[in-house]
Amino acid sequence: MSERRYSSPLRDSQVQRTRELILGALTALLSERRADEITTREIAERAGVSQPTVYRHFPDRQALLEGLADRIQRGMGDIEGDDTHVVSLDDLVRLVPRHMALADEHAVEAAAEAVFNADPRRYSRASRERSAELRRAVADAFPDLTEREQRRVAALLRSLYSTQTWLRMREEFGVPGSESGPLVAWAIDTLIRELRAGRFPRGERR
Repeated sequence: MSERRYSSPLRDSQVQRTRELILGALTALLSERRADEITTREIAERAGVSQPTVYRHFPDRQALLEGLADRIQRGMGDIEGDDTHVVSLDDLVRLVPRHMALADEHAVEAAAEAVFNADPRRYSRASRERSAELRRAVADAFPDLTEREQRRVAALLRSLYSTQTWLRMREEFGVPGSESGPLVAWAIDTLIRELRAGRFPRGERR
């Protein structure tokens, strides 16, 4: 006879609470060091649960990281609100100061997102979607550029519009998001104006 599994609103709530405790512990630890340096025992101790409980909810490291990516996406979405899509490059200039100021207010989640998305093997769904939006915006704004040139422009803009940029400016140079946001927006706006004026470094073609 197979084991019967019971479900109730109370049990579901307890399961979700335990998952959040585990993912919250991982988020906090990621703000201190790299993911591959963090052990399951440390996560369990920080969350106040046993190691078997961690494994019951997240059977391996990949499941943990995927759960964290979903949590970060939900959390940053709640922080930023709905009006965060880059439809045009003007949207980008408008969004950067807001994004970086909010990252300061929710530094643990933002730092975890920055660390998580620093590894290209584990880009979160939200990060990939933001990159795709930016590539479309660049293609719409500069249809005369080649696909390769559009890709280079999008890559540069995406590097500026990222929590990695916010984190480096904040932690390495002591520039908070309230100051880095307007600076990065100015840099992006300057770049866009240069591109619209036809000044683009084509570089070497391979």
